[in-house]
Amino acid sequence: MKIVDGVNLHLIKTEKFKTNHLTFRFTGERLKKTVAKRVLVAQMLATANADFPSSQKLRKTLARLYGTSLSTRVSTKGKAHILDIDLEFISPAYLEKTDFQHEIFDLLYTILYKPLITLEQFQSKVFDVEKANLISYLEADKEDSFYLSELGLYDLFYHDDNLKVSKYARVDLVEQENSFTAYQEFQRMLKEDQIDIFLLGDFEASSVLEEINRFPFQARKLYRFVNFTQDRLNITQEKIDRQDDHQSILQLGYHLPLTYSHPDYPIALVLNGLLGGFAHSRLFTQVREKEGLAYSISSQVHPYTVLLQVYAGIDKRQREKTLRMINQEWHNLKAGRYSSHLLQQTKQHLLNDYYLAQDSPKILIERAYNQKYLAKNDENLPKWPDRIAAVNKADIMQLARKIHLQALYYLEGGK
Repeated sequence: MKIVDGVNLHLIKTEKFKTNHLTFRFTGERLKKTVAKRVLVAQMLATANADFPSSQKLRKTLARLYGTSLSTRVSTKGKAHILDIDLEFISPAYLEKTDFQHEIFDLLYTILYKPLITLEQFQSKVFDVEKANLISYLEADKEDSFYLSELGLYDLFYHDDNLKVSKYARVDLVEQENSFTAYQEFQRMLKEDQIDIFLLGDFEASSVLEEINRFPFQARKLYRFVNFTQDRLNITQEKIDRQDDHQSILQLGYHLPLTYSHPDYPIALVLNGLLGGFAHSRLFTQVREKEGLAYSISSQVHPYTVLLQVYAGIDKRQREKTLRMINQEWHNLKAGRYSSHLLQQTKQHLLNDYYLAQDSPKILIERAYNQKYLAKNDENLPKWPDRIAAVNKADIMQLARKIHLQALYYLEGGK
């Protein structure tokens, strides 16, 4: 439901849950120069505002609202950087109080339009604490060898520098920002970011629309560049870093010739499940279980970019043998050398995950967003479970032959 251009309300009616879920989403361009500002904005919005100028006062208010929970989170989808404000609150149907929903939307209004500021910047005392917390968090991540190696792979794989940066930014980028620059970014987001408001649960649509119409939204453009693609290179980028106090991690980045909105995306999910997506997958059973070459090994499709990632924690003496085994499993996929039982088992796991996700409000909201902006709204396409069930060996073989290794990053540890 369009409120104004670039601002949409999504109402998902269900009586399945005892709580309602309200998500206010900013979608903007994923840029190296703004990512740190956006993460700092997320932290400030969840911490305090003009009406509740300390985290203690804000938490007391949430407790008074029958234990309402407030959180913010940042995520990425391809070329989009997303900031969500999430409110989970008891369904008004369980309360005698008639103005409870109004209080929830009042709180959201306060978060957005009454931030904790002093002279056109976030209040410095609270901001400096949140900035220090973010820097500490990012510094701690440097001790995570998988996280470090993943960033190393992104740096090699992506041609666009903006996609090489974590959704949480980097220490050096955070250090450059202050209470003024972060607040100015927040004001720009309110005016220019695509905005989506999701309400999932039991509610009266007319009363929700009445609440939303109080918000002073201005028209803006929809962000239409979520899915990111890049050309395949004819060479493989390789890099080795060494850190003796870390485990050895092998990261491989393959060019996948499709993204989420492509009709063949379900084939990519089944292929990934066969390769390394599940505990019954070829990489897990052959490389880890049978040969004992990896402490952990897995693969994943990045739905909104053209990356299929394989990663393994290994003994550094086994790097070449592990690579040969991974390459062999790719050859098996291209030649269809795996059992029909394994294919059926993989499809069943994907379908089980799909149906189980219907019990997750956050995933249902995510599906509504994807369906609105990213899915091909083609009535001739079968429904998602039917598309998964229809994938066959010939489909897998055909797609596997179009997937090519583009980047190899190796973080060599002390063992």
